[in-house]
Amino acid sequence: MDALDSYSYYLEIITLIIGLIRYKEYRNFKFKYILYFLAYVVLNNWFIDTYLGSATQFFHAIYTLIYFVFFLLWYQSLLTNKHRKRIVNIFLIIFIVFWIYDVFLLEGFQQIFTRYSFSLGTFLLIIAVVFYFIEMLKRNVVLNITRSPYFWVSFGILVYCATYFAFYISSLILSSDNPVILSVLLFLIHSIQFCCFAIAFIRADRKKLEHPL
Repeated sequence: MDALDSYSYYLEIITLIIGLIRYKEYRNFKFKYILYFLAYVVLNNWFIDTYLGSATQFFHAIYTLIYFVFFLLWYQSLLTNKHRKRIVNIFLIIFIVFWIYDVFLLEGFQQIFTRYSFSLGTFLLIIAVVFYFIEMLKRNVVLNITRSPYFWVSFGILVYCATYFAFYISSLILSSDNPVILSVLLFLIHSIQFCCFAIAFIRADRKKLEHPL
């Protein structure tokens, strides 16, 4: 499992480098916040590996919070429909309240992976991504959707969240919980997600990008 973690970290660094090289293409657009988030991910993982070793429960719980809060806020800023924006805002409040309950009362910081908060976050984020895809279908960008960096980020997140959520539900139904399978699954969908982020950075073109600051 340590080898898988190393491969994931290298992929994150490569994606970050691509994003930095392409930064001038999207620095005036909301897409740039993806680079900031990725920088946090790389620094967070470096700090954990360098200074904490196996004592990572607290930082994994914080990562879960930051991951879902960041993307829910990001999609809320991208959406134009007021009703959908309000729904995502409600999702954000629900997730934060449940995360607090989860880490302090339900699972606690003794768990390396806050699976309840993570599962709820994936479900809420899937809906937010679907909301964004619905709005994309109503704009001219749909004619060249695979050229949109926002599409690739959203596709990567959707694969990541939908796959994990489906696995979690199936494990509940079958009453089985295999940590090895979960680790391999997380590695695979994590890799797909960051490959999609890398494609998004490559596709970024300031002449065609949506959502200026």
